[in-house]
Amino acid sequence: MQDEAFTMLYQKYANFVYSIALSYLKNPAEAEDVTADVFVQMLESDISFPDEIRARAWLATVVRNRCKNLLRHWSRKKREAEEVMEQIPVKDQSGELRNVMESLMNLPEKYRLPLMLFAVEGYSVRETGEILHLNESTVRTRIARAREMIRKETGVENA
Repeated sequence: MQDEAFTMLYQKYANFVYSIALSYLKNPAEAEDVTADVFVQMLESDISFPDEIRARAWLATVVRNRCKNLLRHWSRKKREAEEVMEQIPVKDQSGELRNVMESLMNLPEKYRLPLMLFAVEGYSVRETGEILHLNESTVRTRIARAREMIRKETGVENA
């Protein structure tokens, strides 16, 4: 992969990869390490992508697999949502936003990832489905269920 193309992909998708890693690992330092590992793997594999959808799908798959491997490691401790929230700068640490973010981090993966990609990263339902290899109707259902779980836990209506 050419340096310019790699630099462009890194600048465009580093936050995307980091968000997915953080949602799995619940530790900013480990998420940063995984983000770096994913881009090193991309650079070493000399892969090229015909379009953005395939680039995002490849990145999402690689970061998920890397995180799942780390989570399986015998020495890994379970991360609590509070540990994550202490390390993420949120203006309203004591209010509704903090409660919603904690609830989001506690959601099961199958609901957390679609909601993060859609609501936090700003991808459309179609793009989220392509990234996660899910039907659009499945993505809509999981987003709705995730929002409902957050509403029930936090009491916030606009979650």
